[in-house]
Amino acid sequence: MRTRYLLRHTCILALMGSPLAATAAPSTDPLFTLGLLGAYDEFNFHGGQQSQSEHVGEGGVFANFGNKMTAESGFIYQVGAEGKYTKQKDNKLKEAQANLDLGWRAALDARNFVDVIVGAGYAWTRFEIEGRRLDSDLTYKGPYAKAALGYNHQFDAATLRVEAGVRRSIDGRVKLDVERLGSDRADMRDRTNPYAEISLLMNQQGDFPIYAGVYYTRTNYELDEDTLLADNTELKRDEYGVKLGLSF
Repeated sequence: MRTRYLLRHTCILALMGSPLAATAAPSTDPLFTLGLLGAYDEFNFHGGQQSQSEHVGEGGVFANFGNKMTAESGFIYQVGAEGKYTKQKDNKLKEAQANLDLGWRAALDARNFVDVIVGAGYAWTRFEIEGRRLDSDLTYKGPYAKAALGYNHQFDAATLRVEAGVRRSIDGRVKLDVERLGSDRADMRDRTNPYAEISLLMNQQGDFPIYAGVYYTRTNYELDEDTLLADNTELKRDEYGVKLGLSF
């Protein structure tokens, strides 16, 4: 009888504890994420009577800190940076970017959340071209502003996020250096470009959550009308990328 009594109470305690363990809410604390990224870029150049397309692959690293993947409601934020590099033949492409996102999140129900994001950042891009006779460097740099909408769905141990919006380049500058011929500078037109990203935070209740994501960005580089470097010159860039990292 005593054995049956102990077994009965042990089973009751186990049944009471199991639901609590299975439905334990994931942490809403901010996370630091560090990882690798890969990107495929398609460049389309139009200038005068000429058009040209190039396809480029890049590799790099990224890092960010914030609660954009974990918060359930209220104020959200994320600060991040990334760097990319590639070399094809004798040509090099180097890039760096830093950004800050701020927003507000509202809960639709226990597992679904929507948010509005505004942000700002700074982008730097450098093309190093080794020609047969002359080497040249083309450097672009400038700030940008962004606005986006986001959606988070919370699974038991993972969070899926979808974000889409626009980036507005502001007062961009380009500098062209040609070996032995000197350099020239020009203003860039302010342009509004779309972007979208899908992110997944897995193993959210474990010691090392895993972050994975895919993204798309479009960037239009166009010289200001008043510059003397070129007329009606435009470079369109479509970038498709993947990210994989660990969160702490």
